[in-house]
Amino acid sequence: MRKVKGEHWKVDERTIRIQIKTDEEQCKLEEALPGWQCVSYGYVPKTSEDIYVFEREFDSDKEWMSFKNSDKITNLIEMREV
Repeated sequence: MRKVKGEHWKVDERTIRIQIKTDEEQCKLEEALPGWQCVSYGYVPKTSEDIYVFEREFDSDKEWMSFKNSDKITNLIEMREV
């Protein structure tokens, strides 16, 4: 899977959401994000890209930062906070 663009934000103290715009299949994203649940889906006709929103709870900010800065994620998702 090639690198995709993503945006993340906090829903509450423990819940993080990631929005990814891509032409990759949903199952490939789910394989790359185990433990995350797809909570929303959209489509951008102009670019023929899908938008997926994934959600997951973390026990602490440290756990989230560790996930976000892991090599696996930094190699797959170019992420920014919104």
